[in-house]
Amino acid sequence: MKKQVYAYLHTHWDREWYRDKEDFNLRLLDVLDIILDELKQNKAPFFYLDGQTIALLDYLKYRPEKEKEIISLIKEHKLAIGPYFVSADSYLVNFISMLKNLDLGMEISNKYGQKEFIGYLSDIFGVSNSIFEALKLKNIDKSLVWRGVNPKKIKNNCNFIKNNIKTTWLIQGYFNDFLHNGNIDGLKNYLDKISKYSQNILLLPIGADHLGILQDANKKIALINSELKDYEIILSSPFEYFKQTKHQNITKEQEFLDNSNTFILSGVYSARIPQKIKNNEIQNELTRKIEPLNFYLKENYQINIDEIYKTLIKNHAHDGIYGCSLDSVADSVDSRFDKCQLAINALEKKLIGNFKKKNNIKNQSINKIGLFNLSNSKIKTVEVKLPYILPNSQILKIEQGFSDELLYDCYKIPVTENITKIYTQLIEISKNNNYEFSVVNIKKPIKKIKISNTSIENNFIKLNIKNNKINILNKKTKEKFELKLTDIKDGGDSYNFAPIGNYKEIKFLKSEIEYDGKIQSSLKLHFENIELSAILDNNSDFIKFKSKINNKKENHKIQLVLFFNEKITQTIAQDAIGIIKRKINPNYKMQDFIPAKRPTELKTNSFPMQNFVCANKIIALTKGLHEYEIYQNQLRICLLRGFSTISNPKNPARSIPAGPDLKTPKGQVLGINEAEFILSFGNYKKAFKIVDNLFKNYIIIDGEFNKNTNYKLDKIPNNSFLYGINKGKKIIYNYKENKINMI
Repeated sequence: MKKQVYAYLHTHWDREWYRDKEDFNLRLLDVLDIILDELKQNKAPFFYLDGQTIALLDYLKYRPEKEKEIISLIKEHKLAIGPYFVSADSYLVNFISMLKNLDLGMEISNKYGQKEFIGYLSDIFGVSNSIFEALKLKNIDKSLVWRGVNPKKIKNNCNFIKNNIKTTWLIQGYFNDFLHNGNIDGLKNYLDKISKYSQNILLLPIGADHLGILQDANKKIALINSELKDYEIILSSPFEYFKQTKHQNITKEQEFLDNSNTFILSGVYSARIPQKIKNNEIQNELTRKIEPLNFYLKENYQINIDEIYKTLIKNHAHDGIYGCSLDSVADSVDSRFDKCQLAINALEKKLIGNFKKKNNIKNQSINKIGLFNLSNSKIKTVEVKLPYILPNSQILKIEQGFSDELLYDCYKIPVTENITKIYTQLIEISKNNNYEFSVVNIKKPIKKIKISNTSIENNFIKLNIKNNKINILNKKTKEKFELKLTDIKDGGDSYNFAPIGNYKEIKFLKSEIEYDGKIQSSLKLHFENIELSAILDNNSDFIKFKSKINNKKENHKIQLVLFFNEKITQTIAQDAIGIIKRKINPNYKMQDFIPAKRPTELKTNSFPMQNFVCANKIIALTKGLHEYEIYQNQLRICLLRGFSTISNPKNPARSIPAGPDLKTPKGQVLGINEAEFILSFGNYKKAFKIVDNLFKNYIIIDGEFNKNTNYKLDKIPNNSFLYGINKGKKIIYNYKENKINMI
């Protein structure tokens, strides 16, 4: 008997990639015009529009007269859209962004009549555990995945259950243009490969990137079926496929990040790092500060907030956030980031202004300050920007500006005479609790930092330089590790790092006191073309670093390297929600296997993380640096990677091109590149507690306060971490139990 093949017609739509959005939009008009015509004339039974809605919105912007026709086709189950707004990555964006992406996509889909959804993950470069958690919270019980699946780990069965979600692995991927080219022999080979891991029914996508529908599909499939001996193709939909198949095998795989069967193109985690830093900062401002404050204060700016998310999530389309695109596309991404940041800044000022007005907070305080603690722990030291100097403060920077008070009063405007000095300053504050507004006292600091030209320390931690070696010591346990910077040539591209030669240590030149304050001090470490500021507070048990790289070279990779006493065999990294534990082979070295043999992509010891990774009781916590690498006893954090093309056809780390060989001069990230990170001793539970320090998840308000101004915003359970607000509910992760709740 012939095996049944449920085939669905589709196109995979990258909104902007090797062409700009406007170029692709014109192609989109042609592609969708023909699709609608074919469906309307019953030449094809069904078309799947890539699991995202933004392509439909882009089309209707120029074809508004087609809306009724599209609604009709969706209601007749001939056209399917959603559930996503854009086809987004699952490692470089945070969990709230994942949920907002689904919210936007599902709202748009519902508007046009789409009610049933599949979590369509056909092309993202590896699939995180978090993305299944997001689908589950949105009551989506089916998904389709491709990249990153190891057949052995799913018991060689393409139909399995992951996080209670029926999941089907697209064994040969979504890219199938055999029938468009009339290549029947290629189709037969393709089906044989799919059959190897399928049950009695196969799933076959028919389509590819930006590809039009297979015209006269009904007739062509009938002719093809007459030539197939072992298979019968049924033109249908993935929804019908799920009805016909059984998903019983429950996989224990936490994530799909294996490249033994398909490319996962892991170099995208370090491509265009400045954009990843911007995205990381904006997401945090939005999800951990602005939206929670609007929620707790019961303000009415949710529409404004949703509009920022809509702009931000356009950048989360995988060929945007990955950085594997034209420089002109990267410019558009930067423009949207700038738009988001300006809107966030304005909203923060407005929320503060409304709060001060409602509580009749005026004038300046002498020795008190108002604190919105939006972090997951108590706060000891805060940074404040004010047009006057607070008592017992430490001045970090002075710049020109005007008081935000003028923005709160719509009957006043700033004029030249209002320009004044704005002081960025540090203060130590009295006792406070997380998720609370409190009026706190400004404490007189007791200096606990010792600093010299070769060391900086407090009661907990010490950085010391001896014989040009930089060591960091836990003064309580005597544990320590060494810090270095390395550089290596990169023969790869935006998709894949390809090491050429060996890692070279970047020469350490000297160190000097940058500043010695009563609250915070900084030791500046000088390397060739790199400055590294090691910053320590009186009461912190971690060291914060700011790096400044003047990049003058092309096609290379710079890493921060931490050397431990023992080899690293396991890491615990922050996923978009919760943590991910990874077993590591510390002896694997990519250089030993170059060049990659066709059709493979070389395995790496590089992995993605949200904000932190823990290894051998050491924490590396970063802001927008998403890639870490393991080799023997070394933990490597990528600070910069420069590349010259979207896809290098001679990339020794990947045997087949992943895209066009179009040049990307801005991918070299020449000039000044800055980043921030924290190094500490401890485990992931501690990392969750200190992550807010790096992002400054608090808001300061100055003025004279009433005695009754203090109040609790929320009571977050012990051992829990608030990720943000979604649809008026709190997303809370319990890191002791490794569970997520929506409350």
